[in-house]
Amino acid sequence: MLKKDILTLKDTDIYSLSMFALYKLIDIPEYSAISELPYILDRTNMLKLCEYFGGRTITIPTTDELYSTMTLLLLYQYVNIEGKPYDEAIKLIGYESKDLRKVKAIYNRLCRVLNNYNIKARPKYDDR
Repeated sequence: MLKKDILTLKDTDIYSLSMFALYKLIDIPEYSAISELPYILDRTNMLKLCEYFGGRTITIPTTDELYSTMTLLLLYQYVNIEGKPYDEAIKLIGYESKDLRKVKAIYNRLCRVLNNYNIKARPKYDDR
């Protein structure tokens, strides 16, 4: 890379280059995608991510996985918090009949999870 090339890089590019160099220097395959972080997160949030999760291995869920879990949480809210009958809640959410057996099994697991843990709101990372 030539000096004139480096001088044309923006801050985001510098962070991306740093992440790419880190990946190549330590040769850990799981680091192969980290050079994309500066293009996804702003600088402040990227640094927060590194500070909070630095040195840990994490797996990021897909948006489909996240959406499915949020839909199950809505089912839980309808049934366990608002007191709606399960069948009515299923219809409100719009699950297809072919998925009902699978949904019921996962819903029951979710209920066990939520009943076995004391889940409270946490302050945002900024507030710590």
